[in-house]
Amino acid sequence: MKIRKIMISFDAQEKIFKKHNVRREEIEQVFFGEPYYFKTKSSRYYAIGLAGRYVTVVFEYEKGCASIITAYKSSKWQTRLYKVKR
Repeated sequence: MKIRKIMISFDAQEKIFKKHNVRREEIEQVFFGEPYYFKTKSSRYYAIGLAGRYVTVVFEYEKGCASIITAYKSSKWQTRLYKVKR
């Protein structure tokens, strides 16, 4: 999967920061690093990666564009999954 553009609304960005303490820069670091991607049943994707800490990003993907739904500090099982897959 090749992400060329990251789209995040101002409201989503603000909510992610206030609720999960994740900044836009961390989301970008996840995508431009070496994330592990997997698809959910509801046609959304997860990206788990390093941004100084492990961060999980939930997004929708279309033609190289990732529309961010939410992002948060990765759980223990997500961190383990990333380490095993990478």
